[in-house]
Amino acid sequence: MKFRWLLALLVELWPYWCVIPCLSFILVVAIPKLRQQSARLSIATLILILIVAPVINWVGLPQLGSTPDGMRVMAYNIWIDNPNTDAIAQSIQGEDPDILFLSEVSKPMMAELQSRLSYPHDYRTEGSNNALFSRYPILEATTNDFGVTTKGRTFSLVAKLQVEGNPVTIIGIHPPVPIIPGFFHIRNRQLDTFAKASQSIEGKLIVLGDFNATPWSPYFQRFERISQLQNSGHRQWIWATWYFNQTLTTRYIKIPLDHIETRGFTVLKTWTGQTGGSDHKPIVTVLEPT
Repeated sequence: MKFRWLLALLVELWPYWCVIPCLSFILVVAIPKLRQQSARLSIATLILILIVAPVINWVGLPQLGSTPDGMRVMAYNIWIDNPNTDAIAQSIQGEDPDILFLSEVSKPMMAELQSRLSYPHDYRTEGSNNALFSRYPILEATTNDFGVTTKGRTFSLVAKLQVEGNPVTIIGIHPPVPIIPGFFHIRNRQLDTFAKASQSIEGKLIVLGDFNATPWSPYFQRFERISQLQNSGHRQWIWATWYFNQTLTTRYIKIPLDHIETRGFTVLKTWTGQTGGSDHKPIVTVLEPT
């Protein structure tokens, strides 16, 4: 289909389309003449449920109580044009993750963060702008494009950590923004490739980063279905991780693009942190090995 990518982009904004059936339902209920027509009221109710249900299923209920103990993991797109190193460092230090994956990290920014953050182990990808900071030993780390690239840049960081005596594989990803057909198809091929690759990896696995896909994307849903990974943000009251660099055209666009997918862990709690001058909020989760 010629405009498949455009339709898919509209699906990414699914919560905003919920406004239409909500308003229609309110009109049907508010206008006596319409309210008396049971067929129209029933249809309006059914449409409202069908449209809103996917959003409610994702968001869930607020997670109350204190933050539990466990392994804290954070994925954070710091935005390549963000010059505010102090704010970035404060956002990270405020969450104090044990494992930190960053997207859009330039070489100068990497050097700055290495001097400001107290992590004994780190790695930055070659040919792209992803980075990993860890309190756990990094046994190995590589830059792997999984055979899918855009303009020669790779978007994937693959590492194996030693976590309390057990190996944990980390795949940090950042597919391209699907705003043009070419990038749309590359993102989808990358998600399919990551899903298949995760099946071949044994043991505990964490795939995290800026997926540039919402939970309502059929391509993201296919990724989760094939990979059989658990999304740590599911039903954790995560409304949005992007767009928080306020401009007139994007002020009201707020969708969840950043995810932490796991296998071999129980998700104890997940939340979003401070932007630190980025257009993304970091997503933070506390995990417990199963």
